[in-house]
Amino acid sequence: MENRVVNEKETKRTDYLSWDEYFMSVAVLSSLRSKDPNTQVGACIVNDGNRIVGIGYNGFPAGCSDEELPGGRGGDFLDTKD
Repeated sequence: MENRVVNEKETKRTDYLSWDEYFMSVAVLSSLRSKDPNTQVGACIVNDGNRIVGIGYNGFPAGCSDEELPGGRGGDFLDTKD
């Protein structure tokens, strides 16, 4: 392994994501797993120490086929929201 001289002007990045932006990005990414054609929802549950304790998205429960039931809703976009 070669030695690396650290330049004193080298500093840490300042344009990194905030914790809120990071966790929201994880939720958005997990929402891409949803097969619902109308509503893709992702979630990221975080504890007080900024550690992810759960990630999920909307879909059928484990063991249930998402091929057997229709996933679409009829009507205008706003009329399909509960």
